[in-house]
Amino acid sequence: MPKNKEALKRYRIIHSLLRRGYKYKTSEIVERCNDLGIPVKQRTIQNDLKDLAESTELGFYLPIKIDTRTKTYYYSEIPSNFFPVLDLEKDEIIALLFYNTIINQYREYPIFSEISNAVKKVIDNSNIAPHMKELFQEKRLLDTEVHPPVNGVEFIPEILEAIQNRRIIQLVYTKFSGTTKSYCIKPILLKEDKRLWYIVGVHIKHGTFITFALDRIEAVTHMDDEFEEVCFDVSEHFKYSFGITVTEEKPIEVKISFTPQQGNYLKTLPIHPSQKIIRDTADELLISVVVIPSYEFYSKIKSYGDQATIISPTSVKEKVLEELKRTLENYSN
Repeated sequence: MPKNKEALKRYRIIHSLLRRGYKYKTSEIVERCNDLGIPVKQRTIQNDLKDLAESTELGFYLPIKIDTRTKTYYYSEIPSNFFPVLDLEKDEIIALLFYNTIINQYREYPIFSEISNAVKKVIDNSNIAPHMKELFQEKRLLDTEVHPPVNGVEFIPEILEAIQNRRIIQLVYTKFSGTTKSYCIKPILLKEDKRLWYIVGVHIKHGTFITFALDRIEAVTHMDDEFEEVCFDVSEHFKYSFGITVTEEKPIEVKISFTPQQGNYLKTLPIHPSQKIIRDTADELLISVVVIPSYEFYSKIKSYGDQATIISPTSVKEKVLEELKRTLENYSN
């Protein structure tokens, strides 16, 4: 029998004894092994106990303690699992630690407790060393923004279930105008934008894609009808949008000039995936984006104040000028 299989049998015997909650001398463990037909020396058992508790190679990290007075070994707590189910590499453990910290930004969401439970199960059933497990409780490693829950996030679990099972749902939706209406859709995607959540689906009546803000949904009802898989490319669907708005208009190229100071930020974090740098000098950063101008687009441009200037096309430039004039009028009264 290969030595690794012999060790495995010894590990199981050690675990079966210690999990009873009593303290055992190494001689007693040796005797138990011999009774089961596994000849072993006391020194080997001592090494086994150390490996099971400390070996980074094995990754068990069992809570084995020694009573120095009686020279006996015992579990400080009964482990829920003996052999780790997941054998993670160092980089994978760091990635999991990063993910665990990042999702804290959603800790106020109703679904967060379920996410935390899932992550805890992965941690508990893996070969992560105890000192690394402590880092998962550390609050000072990374500081992320906290997304306070908004209306509608409580619908996320049942909408995800409908998407997964391709089940038609009925939404009771209230527009900003105050009008409330019911819609039947084929749910396809949940999308976050600027801390708000939206559901994208196919309108049953018109067969077109439609988007609803979760914070304006009053109720969600699962219908009995299922639907065939919908061919949907999320990247292509939002390719020319600036935010969540998608219209039937054709995209246009917009050229925008930024001051050098603001340009440094734009080079680090582009305002749109289509952003291209046309000119980068000591005086300006001139870029172009291919978008369908929307409310979100104009709001973003105006947020730059005197740091941004629309160069072309004329229609977009005039639209910005018109809105800026109305803004000035608000302050001139």
